[in-house]
Formats: sequence, structure tokens, C-alpha cells
Amino acid sequence: MTNRYGMIATLALTSLTATAQDAYDAGNLLQEDLNGTARYVGMGGALDALGADLSTISTNPAGMGLFRHSEASLSFGLVSQQNAVKFGGVGATNMSFDQVGFVYSTQTSNRNFVNVAFNFHKNRNFDQILSAANNFAPSTREVDQATGNLVDLRGSGLSLPTNMKGLAGLLDKSNEDANGMNYYESEVDYKMSNLLLFDIGYVPLTAAGFGYNRGTSGYIGEYDFNVSGNSKDRVYWGVTMGIHDVRYEAFTGYVEALENGQKLPNGTEVSQLRLDDERSIKGTGFDIKAGIIIRPIDESPFRVGLSIASPTWYSLTTNNYTTLAIDQEDHNPGESYDFKFYTPWKFGVSLGHTIGKSFALGAGYEFSDFSSADMRYITYSGYDGSSSRSDKDMNTEIGAVLKGVHTLKAGVELKPDPAVAVRLGYNYVSAIYASDGWRNQTIYSPGVCYASTTDYTNWKGTHRITAGIGTRINKLKLDLAYQYSMTKGDFYPFTDYQNYEEAGGFYMENKCSATPVDFKRHQVLLTLGYIF
Repeated sequence: MTNRYGMIATLALTSLTATAQDAYDAGNLLQEDLNGTARYVGMGGALDALGADLSTISTNPAGMGLFRHSEASLSFGLVSQQNAVKFGGVGATNMSFDQVGFVYSTQTSNRNFVNVAFNFHKNRNFDQILSAANNFAPSTREVDQATGNLVDLRGSGLSLPTNMKGLAGLLDKSNEDANGMNYYESEVDYKMSNLLLFDIGYVPLTAAGFGYNRGTSGYIGEYDFNVSGNSKDRVYWGVTMGIHDVRYEAFTGYVEALENGQKLPNGTEVSQLRLDDERSIKGTGFDIKAGIIIRPIDESPFRVGLSIASPTWYSLTTNNYTTLAIDQEDHNPGESYDFKFYTPWKFGVSLGHTIGKSFALGAGYEFSDFSSADMRYITYSGYDGSSSRSDKDMNTEIGAVLKGVHTLKAGVELKPDPAVAVRLGYNYVSAIYASDGWRNQTIYSPGVCYASTTDYTNWKGTHRITAGIGTRINKLKLDLAYQYSMTKGDFYPFTDYQNYEEAGGFYMENKCSATPVDFKRHQVLLTLGYIF
């Protein structure tokens, strides 16, 4: 990773978690939940080669070709976060509408079918409460995400490292630059470097500890339209077009308790600093997915599946409303920004096998190189559409912070009775962030300019354990699934940094050790299905 030492306070501290404009925020949009029908969840998502389930419409579209009857289904349930306390309007337990869809199957000739299908599922459930608290080392000079914003690079007289002087000069621009970024408006610039008490210059204060809470809600909904086919029960194919709907809301509350005797230049003693941030991301995207399933041996039910998904091409808008406060003094700027975001390609391979009508075994592997995600400027927007170009500086940072992500799926289904099915599954997603990743605020990018909070979390791999049971009564199908997922991470309220200016005799350090956090979630999911 790039050496983070030698940064000035503001540039090291004023980055953003809630907007989707830097590496950490890109990761937030790239992740997917294990969700869909109860049968799919109960088997850990390992149905990509077994098929005949509506959830495979978005993972391996060829799975829809295994339907020989028309079917409709509806899925909903409860999602509960373990050891969480309600914050920002988000509760620990919430209802969730997760899936609805149908497939219409037509037999074109002997052992040949052509099917059409539609399915909605909640690709990502953003309901989450993140809480962290920690103490600072007594010898550390703390410039937190609120006090870090007190630096006025236009008037503080604070010397900048040589490599930062060019960036600092951008803060004096009164017009948009070539990339459409406006770094200065009236007396408060969009760099967020002087949103609070901008007229007094840099104010380092020493903090004893911090408390942090963030509640997020919303979803990414995926609407999939599919055409699939079955050729003599040997080759199955499918193509899906997906429309993605992003609805993200977040409320962040950060409080720093200062050591006794901390004063502003005017002599006022202060005891606490607070930052509250409300953030939303809304927009749409679309993608195309294709897949094939082959039975290589005519006498065997063993199947091999291959799938590919294009990038999701997103057009998004982020809005924020931020409150910074020293004790009771509030400052409330708000802003909005339009941008585009293209996810990486995704590739999958899967295996499936059945023994008679009583046992099914599935396994799957997916890979997507998150480090190749593409954050983009909008260069033109009008009645006839819009155009954009890659944010090269931010994409370089994405390449350093995000990783190639591997997903493993395994599941079994046992039918002790023709009308009853019991399922078990396991699903693992590798870490998407580099273990030594950090939020770099020296990048010339809107992801830095539109910053309003400073925290980041290096989440590790996600483990999911699933189970389910299902029954069929004539044409009615009832399926129930349970999922437990667990992810651990290291939380930082701001980026560590050191700065030393020998000529001016200026030295400062701002360090904060990682705070361990985890995200444990329970899901109970019910699917009602009808065959027609």
C-alpha cells in the first residue's frame, strides 16, 4: 500500500464512507447477499447446475431451462442482526420482502422446451447497525474527523509537503475544473476542510476516546427477464437481462470526548466534538447474464454449468446532509453528486448430481475481480442521454484496496419422502478489502471532494451456514429456510497519519488502533410456490 505518512491533517481525515465514490464505497455496492427462494438459500445457493429454481435466473440463467412446468413463487421473512441496538431508525430485526417471480414453460417438441421467466429478488439488504468505541493513547495528538475539518488550507499558514501543494492550490478555484469538480464556493469549499470554524485556521485538540454508530437501510433490487431452453435433456441454455434498483440510506453518528482543558483560540473550553451525517444513494443499472448446463453422459444425471455476467452499468446520485458540532455549535452543509459506476465481470462454474428422486448434490464457484471496478465522471448530461469517462486516479486506488473475490457454494437436498425435502448448505465469500487497506484522501477525485465522514472498515471473509425444509401439496409448494452469516472486520474512525515539517519545526501524529467489529445476521425465509 502507498505510504500514508507525510500527509497533512485535512487530507488524511476528510474521506467518506456513506457515498459510493471511493474504494470502500465501491465495495459496498459490489457485495451481494445470499438471497432468493427458500430452496436456493437452504442449499447455500448451490443450484447453478441443478437448476429448476427461479433464483438461478441471476446466477446461471440456463437453470431456468430445466423447468418442465410453469411455476410462480413469492418469498418473504425476517432478518435479524445479532447483538445490535436500534440506531438511526434501523432496528435489529426487520421484515424483508425478498423474491417474487414466475416461469412459463412451453414444450416445442419431444424433450425440447423453451421457457420465459421474470423474477425480482433482493440482491442486497443494506439493513445494518455498526457500533464501535475505543480509547486513544494519552500521548497521541488527536485530530478527529470533526477537528480535522477545521483546517483552512487557504488561510492557516500551515506548511504543506511538497507533493501536496498542487492539490492545495485547487482549493482556491472558484470555477469548475475540467472534470466538473468545484472545490470552492463562497467561504466553505467542497473539500470539507473548513466546514467548521473555517475562519480560525487549524485547531488541534486532544481526544480521550470516541463512540461511533451507523444505521443503514435499503436494498439493491434486481429485476430479471429471462429466455431459456432445453435441448433433449442434454443441453440447457439461458440469457437474462437484469435491471438493478439502488435504494440506500445511512445515518452516522460520531462523538469524540476531549481531554480536560481543551480550548479554542478564543479561549473557549470544549469537551466534545460531534459529527452526524445523513446519506442516500439512489439510481439504476442494468446487466446481461448468460449460462449453459450440459449433461456430458446421456445415461448419467451429472451436470456441468458455466455462467458469465457482464458489468452492471450504474447511473447513481448521492446526497448528504452533515452536522458538525463543537459542544452545541452546529454547521449544516448539504450537497449532491451524480456519477456512474461499472462493476466487474463475473464468471461461474458449477456441478450438480442427483441420485434417483431422493438425493441432490450441488457445488459452485464464482469469481469477480473487484479491483477492476470502474468509477466514472459524468462529462455530459442532456435530454439525449449522458456520457462519462473513467476516474483514473480513483480507479488506481480501487485496484489497491479491493481484491479479486471468490465465492464457494455447496449444498445437499434429501427427500426421505416424495413430498418432503430437507436441505443443508454452506456459502463462503472471500474478503473484498486488502487487510492493510486504508482510505487515501490525497486523490484528485470527486470521491475525495465530496467527503463528509472519515471512517472505514476492512471487512474479512463472510461465512454462511444454511438449512431448510420443504413440502409439496398437490400444486402448492411450501419451503422454509434459515441462514446464519458472519463477517469480522477492523474498524478505523479515521486514517492514521504523521506529518513533520523540519523548516517550520511542526510535528503532528494522529493514530488510532483498529477496533474489532463483527456483523452477524440471522434470516428466516418462507417461499410459497404454485405449479400451473
